[in-house]
Amino acid sequence: MTRRLPPLYPLRAFEAAARLGSISAAGRELSLTQSAVSHEVKALETYFGTALFRRTRSGLVLTRHGQRVFAVAQSAFADLSGLGWESEGRDVAGTVTIAAPPLFCAHWLLPRLDRVAWANPDVAFRILNVTVDRPELLREVDIAVVWGERMPTGCDGVTLMSATQMPVASPALIAGAGDAEPEELLRQHRILHEGTTDMWRGWCERAGVDLAGTPSEWVFDDPALMIEACTRGHGIALGTLPLIEGLLSEGRLVALFRQALPAPFQYFLTRPDPPPAGRAASIVFDWLKTYARSGKGGPAPNGRT
Repeated sequence: MTRRLPPLYPLRAFEAAARLGSISAAGRELSLTQSAVSHEVKALETYFGTALFRRTRSGLVLTRHGQRVFAVAQSAFADLSGLGWESEGRDVAGTVTIAAPPLFCAHWLLPRLDRVAWANPDVAFRILNVTVDRPELLREVDIAVVWGERMPTGCDGVTLMSATQMPVASPALIAGAGDAEPEELLRQHRILHEGTTDMWRGWCERAGVDLAGTPSEWVFDDPALMIEACTRGHGIALGTLPLIEGLLSEGRLVALFRQALPAPFQYFLTRPDPPPAGRAASIVFDWLKTYARSGKGGPAPNGRT
């Protein structure tokens, strides 16, 4: 029997829109118009005979079938991109300096960096945690990951990933809550903030949640420390996905609301313009871009997982 496969171009457009949470953002990445991306996604929905997205005021939300298609598409694209990755980067040496926010470093970059290190054993890494906006630093490092509203000026780069946010807490903190509603939990427990209280206020406005009357508030200039405090039961934090997916899957954190809302910021992968001359920095930059866009980063070296 001939195997019937989904159409590739609509699948590519759908994967980009699902990953970025936006039809227009997918169009910018793929150099297509918003109308063209919508047409491709519609074609894929026609192929499967069901809706893959729900359009809401907050952005695109995957349906249950859309989630399944997205997971398979990401895995397939990762494996295909990995075919080229296995043959690149051999015999590359040098030190690559990467600056990134601490939450991104701890929960996204470090758990994955061993893949590129395995493929390039002569490449050394220098990792800098950046908790505040330091434009001058972007010109002094090989690669920088920036959390912000827009791409920094004077840099070469791409949108690395969009992010969503939802209130999270440790299981122990809410163990005795019984049937308390999520909004009631927010008013009963301490709220943990990242940098300022603006992020929480903005989320509550978008979600239609009243945060007035919370017992106390703690503010952290280091979001990784904020998440650590949250896992220890010190309060409820606004967790950023996909960075905390591991903590959620491990059961160290639980989500209080079912739906995550688009974050006001995105992660941008940047490098100085013109880029550093070393081939090692170029290899790592391309790898990070491929890893984030595939959702997987290519096959593990020698079949490792």
